[in-house]
Amino acid sequence: MKKLISSTLAVMALSVAANSVVASDYSDSVEDIRLSVTALERQLESMDIDFKNARIESGLNRAQEVKALESRYSELQTQFNNAHYSN
Repeated sequence: MKKLISSTLAVMALSVAANSVVASDYSDSVEDIRLSVTALERQLESMDIDFKNARIESGLNRAQEVKALESRYSELQTQFNNAHYSN
C-alpha cells in the first residue's frame, strides 16, 4: 500500500512539474511575441511612419491573446515592409 501511495505521489509531482514547464514555455512565447510587436512599433516610430497604435484587450484567454499579438505583429510587419521597400 505504501508503494502505491508513493508511486501515486510521484506521478502527481511529475504531472505538476510538467504543467509548470508548459506554462513557462507558453509565457515565454507570449513575451517573445509581445517584445517583437514593441520592437516593430519603435522601429516604425523611428522611421516617422504613422501607424495605428492599437492595444491588445485585457482579459483574453491564452489562445486569444496569442492570436491578437500575432495579428498585431502581422499588421506592423506589413506597414514596415511597405515603408521599407517603397524607399
